[in-house]
Amino acid sequence: MELKDVLGGIAYRGAGCLFYTIDSDGDIWVLLGRRPAGHLFGSAYRWSIPEAAVKDDDPSLLDAAMRVAYEETGILDSRNRARLFWDVDESEVELSIYSLRLSSKVPPKRSRDYSDLRWFRLGDLIDDIDMLAESQLRAFALSIGFRKAV
Repeated sequence: MELKDVLGGIAYRGAGCLFYTIDSDGDIWVLLGRRPAGHLFGSAYRWSIPEAAVKDDDPSLLDAAMRVAYEETGILDSRNRARLFWDVDESEVELSIYSLRLSSKVPPKRSRDYSDLRWFRLGDLIDDIDMLAESQLRAFALSIGFRKAV
């Protein structure tokens, strides 16, 4: 199944950023937002990686990802440390997700885009995660050499 089919056949160009940190016990934590799934998956709320459409005035996908991350979480960090870990460019869909390691679990701001923003330990079962974010978290885990099941 193509991503365009998952998105209901719409053309889409988006970017996002997965913030993560590693605690003193070596556990990896990722920041996810709980947003309404809308028409794509019904009216249920689902956990996802902060991501949104690229705007015409975004100079690059990385710039778009960092803008979105700041707008949706209030976290601002150096774009120079972000790394691309998930990317798809098929049919009329282009989506790039970057990861950015923070020194600690920075408290996110309240966002109008999410009913909740929360840190999750990578590898723990997350109820109500959207299928795209689940796939992206698997790719992220592989990109950092994480061996536990995601």
